[in-house]
Amino acid sequence: MALSLRRISTIILALVFPILASAGCSSTSSRVDSDGLAEDSVIDATVIVGESLGVRIERDPGAWPVQLRPARAIVLPDGVLRADVGANLGVDDRPGMTRSLYRAQLVELWKEMDVLDFGSPSAGNYSGNLELLEPGDDEVIQILHLQRDGRDWTIVRRFEIPEDASPGDASTFDVEDPRMRSAMRRMAALAWAWDVPPDDSIRFPERYDFGPDPWSRYREDGSSKESS
Repeated sequence: MALSLRRISTIILALVFPILASAGCSSTSSRVDSDGLAEDSVIDATVIVGESLGVRIERDPGAWPVQLRPARAIVLPDGVLRADVGANLGVDDRPGMTRSLYRAQLVELWKEMDVLDFGSPSAGNYSGNLELLEPGDDEVIQILHLQRDGRDWTIVRRFEIPEDASPGDASTFDVEDPRMRSAMRRMAALAWAWDVPPDDSIRFPERYDFGPDPWSRYREDGSSKESS
């Protein structure tokens, strides 16, 4: 009897173990919908610059392309885009919410990353601690961290812009990777950031009229009943 029970237990374990093993392996990947968008997809873009270059950019931000100005933007799986600009931003900062993207925009964004050959882990070229990246005085570091289908990878590009280089000279930016430029500009555009920054000296009018009062008809009905 004991031998039979042992044999039955062995058979049960032999049947159950492969199922548990396959479940454990699949738990690292996320669900991918019919439109190709993984439910855990994240795109995280950061630009940090050296102190000397940052001072030059701050003097005249509009003279410098948007993909070279210090900034950070994150597109989360639910379409929420968080973004901010400023020299003090780091890779560990979480900007405030800027907007929400439609699902079609998320799908299109990832298609663009695929076209740029950034959409798979093989594109990653950095596996260290991003917080340890320190730009030189005249250096730009562009960081793209992507997450998709249970995998994540980081792409880093860094280059120097000489102190005597003019932002008005197109050759100044020849050292920039054109694919990374496209990715960074795309993220900036989604965050409503352009080459010409907004004029902070303009005071926009404040609106106090937010349209008709949705409860007004109930108030009118109530007042008419009271008067009767």
